[in-house]
Order: sequence, then structure tokens, then C-alpha cells
Amino acid sequence: MKTLIDCRPLQTYSAFRGIGRYARQLIHGFNEDEWAYFLFFSEKGYWPELKRKVFIRSPRRLITFTDHLWLKNLLLKTEIELYHSTAYALPVKSRKTKYVITIHDLTPLLFPENSGFRHRFIFKKVIDSVRRADRVIAVSQNTAYDLLNLTPLPEDRVRVIHNPLDARIDPARSIKPKMPLPAQYMFYTGGDDPIKNIKTIIQTLPVLKIPLVIAGMIDAAGIRKLRAYLSAQYQKLLLFAGYVSDEELSYLYQQASVFVFPSLYEGFGYPPLEALRCGTLSVVSRRSSLPEVLGNAAVYVDNPLDSEEFSEKIRQLLENSEMKKNLLKEGRIILKKYSIENFKKKIYAVYLELMNN
Repeated sequence: MKTLIDCRPLQTYSAFRGIGRYARQLIHGFNEDEWAYFLFFSEKGYWPELKRKVFIRSPRRLITFTDHLWLKNLLLKTEIELYHSTAYALPVKSRKTKYVITIHDLTPLLFPENSGFRHRFIFKKVIDSVRRADRVIAVSQNTAYDLLNLTPLPEDRVRVIHNPLDARIDPARSIKPKMPLPAQYMFYTGGDDPIKNIKTIIQTLPVLKIPLVIAGMIDAAGIRKLRAYLSAQYQKLLLFAGYVSDEELSYLYQQASVFVFPSLYEGFGYPPLEALRCGTLSVVSRRSSLPEVLGNAAVYVDNPLDSEEFSEKIRQLLENSEMKKNLLKEGRIILKKYSIENFKKKIYAVYLELMNN
């Protein structure tokens, strides 16, 4: 089965987000399989050592629109039997190619007020294309549930496959970032959009008086906005690491006293699992997919907009050594679910099912 896996997100801003990690894991899982090919925009891309690359010389802007003009013909020309879209809308249906699409989250549909017009427009095209998909992979049961409630998609076309952990997040490979770190700190990594709800954690700083280190691609305007949630006397407790490598990220996870994740919605939620792999427990919101993914290996906040509840749960975790011990024990069990081998086996089963049909 000649299969084309779309890895173009690795050549866009998505390379630094969960979608990028997802595409990398597909390469890691199937690079040795002769039937697997990987789609990029041009040769000035990622993994030049890959032998089975396919290039589409189309514009990188308005990808979901230009794919209708370029991608179907490319699939026919290269005799692709199965195409797996990891982030973008599917092209017009082809009789000779089976389509698989992965849906990572439904934020623009559930929280349209927090998404720009362009993002909502593109996302609508992605969601519309699930009707053309022979199989839809949802990265969590929660995402599948939301998708089935918001679209007329038949349930028998959906498969839930949890994301794997990226092997590059590893405490054994950690490197200290080039920034001074306090002896004790809370840690957060991710975006600064309103859904991430960083404001609530920042509001715990005057109460807990523990520094908060934030890693991620947050611009100067975003940093100013986050600092403005604190009075001048507490702004020194807010530290920004900026973009860090996976090795530096592993160090920040490993050395943190607690990882905090107040997100209001996550399709999957990589960071708390990555923190757990590095031996650090998380205090997270009891929303969307997070309880499904983390199980009994995290401390949950029922109202993620309540900074007092977050303060209480963070302090509880920091001061209760028996709780830490039990949560870490649960974590070691849970982490086994997110191996690349388990992920590959389930993805391959979807491919095989379609080819056999």
C-alpha cells in the first residue's frame, strides 16, 4: 500500500506545536517501511536523509485552498493509494486514493471568540473535509466525542488513537538553558492565547510567592500583557525562557517543583505528559481531554478560572510527599500507554483496514 503521510506542518509554525510533534512521530514510526512516503513543500525542508519524499511545489499560504488545485493531481501522478492528512483539509475526493485525516482539537468551533477569522475559516475547511475522509483519527476520546456532536460524521469512520510521547523529551538528554533559574519554580510551556488561561496561574504568584517560568514563542506584546496581570512588586516572579530546544525543555521540566497547565480546552495535551516523563507532577484543569490522558497521575482543579483553587492545589502537592509518591507511581503505569510502538501499531491498523476494504 503506497501511503503518503503529510509532513508539511514541519515546514510551518506548527513545527513548534503538538501537530509538529505528531508529524515527527509518524516519520519516526514509519521511516523504515518501504510503503511509507512523506510529503513536503520542497527539498529545503526536514530530514534530508529520508529516501521516500514527495514534494508539492505549491504556495504555503492558503494551503487548504491550493491543495484542491495541486494535491489531487499529485496523488494520481505518484500513484498514492492512501493519503494521511496530519493537519490540513483533504482535497477533492479521488477514486484511486483512500483518505485519512487526523483531528487534533476543535478549539475554533468551541471557542470562536478566541480565534481569528482566518483561523476559523481554515479550520472550517478542515472540518468540512472529514466528510471526504474514509477514516478520521481523533487524538482523544474527548475530541472524538466533540467531533461527533458538532458534525454529521458517522461514528464508524472515527478511530481514537492517543498521541505518543516524543523520545526527544528525555531527562537523560537534558541541557540547562542559558538563563538563571530559581531553586524552586513552577513551570508552564505552551502558547499564550486566551484558551491557555495563563492569567489564572499568574494570579497565584502573590499568594504562593513561587516564581513561574514560562517557555514558548511568546512575543514582546504577549509578555507585556502577561506582566500586566501583576503589580510591580511581584513581576520579578514571572520569568520567560522563550523558545527552548527539546533538551532544554527536558531540563526545565525535570527541575521544576510543579508543572502547571490551566488550559480551558485541549485536544490531547502533550506538556503534562512530558513533565511526567521527566519526573515532575502537574496541577491541571479538569477540562476536555486532560483527565482522559493523565488519569490518576495529576492533581485536578475543578474551576480553572479560580486562582485560589489553583493556589490551594499547588500548595497541597508541594507539601504532601505521600501524594507525590502515589501520583508518580500511577504516572509510571500511564506513560507506558504512550509509546511510539503502541502508536505505530494502531495507525498501521487503520491503514491496513482501509487497504483490505
